[in-house]
Amino acid sequence: MSATFEKTDGRTVITKEADKPFRILQLTDIHIGGGLFSRKKDKLALAAVEKIVTAANADFVIVTGDICYPLFPWSGTFNNMRGSRKFANLMNRLGVEWTLVFGNHDTESFAFYDKQHLANFYMSQPKCHFQKGEEGLTGLGNYMIKLQNPDGSLNTALMFIDSNAYLTKSFFSGFDVIHDDQTDWYKRAIAEVSENGETARSLAFFHIPPKEFKEGWEKCYNGSGEATYHLGFVQEKDNYFGYPKTKEGNFFSEMVRLGSCKGMFMGHDHLNTLSITYQGIRLTYGMSIDYLAYSGIEKKHTQRGGTVIEIFDDGSFDVSLLPLDSITKKNNQQ
Repeated sequence: MSATFEKTDGRTVITKEADKPFRILQLTDIHIGGGLFSRKKDKLALAAVEKIVTAANADFVIVTGDICYPLFPWSGTFNNMRGSRKFANLMNRLGVEWTLVFGNHDTESFAFYDKQHLANFYMSQPKCHFQKGEEGLTGLGNYMIKLQNPDGSLNTALMFIDSNAYLTKSFFSGFDVIHDDQTDWYKRAIAEVSENGETARSLAFFHIPPKEFKEGWEKCYNGSGEATYHLGFVQEKDNYFGYPKTKEGNFFSEMVRLGSCKGMFMGHDHLNTLSITYQGIRLTYGMSIDYLAYSGIEKKHTQRGGTVIEIFDDGSFDVSLLPLDSITKKNNQQ
């Protein structure tokens, strides 16, 4: 552990050690069903998480949505607290500092528990740093965690955003966006921690990708030079990106104008592991865990794992993939 965590009045400040990178493990789309139908796949998912967390040896684990999957035909229950408890119990046993943002499946329309109930549960866990955030904003869980240097100066603002779920309560209405009031909150929060006329650096963590991610990938794929490829793959059928199709929302363009956000980390599309830089922002799909939600996904493996983000003393950062395959292979050779 190369950092200390201090929680005051429900807010967390992290202090990194000098000359050591602060190491984040991003997990996403765990998809624990928590029901009779999903017992076998839930065990696989939790075992995968344990292997990845142990191998990563990270200072902080961030889950970018969809810890649970309370859809009855797949899980056998609408009880989304069961999946939440299973995951939290594992994290408690592993003794790691962690937090999360909500995904679209955590609180489906027929799920027993809403975001408020889940938030109260997560906030009761000893090493979970989730916050409900500012009251009155769209969604729940728009909050900031300061990562500071040993001298108390800000290194990076870690920004957590609820990217919401659907335009209505129905999946068929299409995916929702990060709303303008959430974008305004982000800009206010950054202004409050910026000093000496310099805009504070930040990284954003949320679930549903913005449309600009696909736009950047297409420019990268076509070799236009307007986007830079770093690592990972687009493995969804027909280069699918599950971004909101509505014209509402201006989060990405406002982040470009603000100049604070250097990276966005998300999940949602379980087979995509792509990381590119577009318009000055690094956009990264976290490697997923899911054994349950996609038909036949338990037989796929190249997308499964974790994503490691290392933040250095000057606020710069690097991203690498931690595939479950490589961990399993290494463990088998020992």
